[in-house]
Amino acid sequence: MRVLLVDDDPLVLSALNRTVLSRRPEWEVVLAKSGEMAVGWLTQTPFDMVMTDMQMPGMDGSTVLKMSQKLQPGAIRMVLSGHAPLVRILEAEGHYHRFIMKPIEPNQLMAILSSLSPEGLDEECLMARSLVAGLERVPSLRRCVDQLKALLEQPDPDLVEVCRVVAQDLGIATSILKLVNSAYLSVGHFIAGINEAVEYLGLTVLRELVLNRGIMVVATDAAPAGLSLEGLWGHSHQVALTASEWIRSATGDQTLAAQAFSVGLLHDVGKLVLAINPACNYRAVIEHGHIGNQSLQDLERQWLGTDHGKVGAQLLHLWALPESFSAVVKEQDGNGPADCTSLISLAVHCAHLLPGTHPSPDLFHDGSHPRFLRAATVETATSHWVQQLSSWRQTFLAVDAAEIASLP
Repeated sequence: MRVLLVDDDPLVLSALNRTVLSRRPEWEVVLAKSGEMAVGWLTQTPFDMVMTDMQMPGMDGSTVLKMSQKLQPGAIRMVLSGHAPLVRILEAEGHYHRFIMKPIEPNQLMAILSSLSPEGLDEECLMARSLVAGLERVPSLRRCVDQLKALLEQPDPDLVEVCRVVAQDLGIATSILKLVNSAYLSVGHFIAGINEAVEYLGLTVLRELVLNRGIMVVATDAAPAGLSLEGLWGHSHQVALTASEWIRSATGDQTLAAQAFSVGLLHDVGKLVLAINPACNYRAVIEHGHIGNQSLQDLERQWLGTDHGKVGAQLLHLWALPESFSAVVKEQDGNGPADCTSLISLAVHCAHLLPGTHPSPDLFHDGSHPRFLRAATVETATSHWVQQLSSWRQTFLAVDAAEIASLP
């Protein structure tokens, strides 16, 4: 792996170089003592990872990140900084994958770098990473953006209403979860619930992000590649509600239920990433599905070399969301209930097949596609969940006792 380290302090650069090469001598490390030098390297040599300080004379880290995204969109972009103003972090949010605070213990730093290395990934995961690494933000629906702006422009916004709007939009939710789980804002543990993330971020910072810093990008096409965004949003929100309610009823654990909601909302984000990427020609995958008998995941792997589950999992991993999120999303790639390795994964899996009280809006703009999405009443969905839960418990007897202690 080739790594570009950027910092104007020669002592910091030297220390970082020793840290990396003493633990991973097979990696190639290139040092840049200024932003200008870093961009020079980026125009000449391919890199797997770029890690930069933020506060530097001349070209700052924010510009380095933007140029890296433009010149080498497949590279992992990271910030290693200790004194950057919050406003600079907010400005750069869409251009980095991880923000790491100085000082950091060397072994902890290397654990992060190693987790982001492409080494050990199979071909499908490498393809998935290449499709998400250059993504700046997940787009939002116009109506959700307008609702959130209207709320935040009020003198005293209703926090409950703000949380409700954020929880309906994949773009807003992913950006906020990414930001609060960065080291710059972290409270020492992952924040997995959307309400907790909004409350931790605070209305003042959220106002700055939404009204002044452009953290949200409005989708310009309501049906990219024929994928209805309204349908996808509606389906994802219903899966989130259903999965979280099942977990709450089964365990009484509000925190676990909040995590189930977040994962349920994001479980199909890989479809969106594929649909908005012109290079994927995702419309051809969808249209071919109408005349064949293959599953959507099989078609994606055949046409694109990966599937939406792996794409979504790589996105959440790069953006520092909990690894349990990535695991659940990756498991939703056509496997059966017996393949689910956690209670939340099982809940999302069942809820995805049977999303709620009303038929979900068609995911595909040119008509319904029942092989890719089925709907049922909540009674049928709940019955299916209970049946699968019983079967799953018999398969995974070693599941965490805390998860199953109060299950029916």
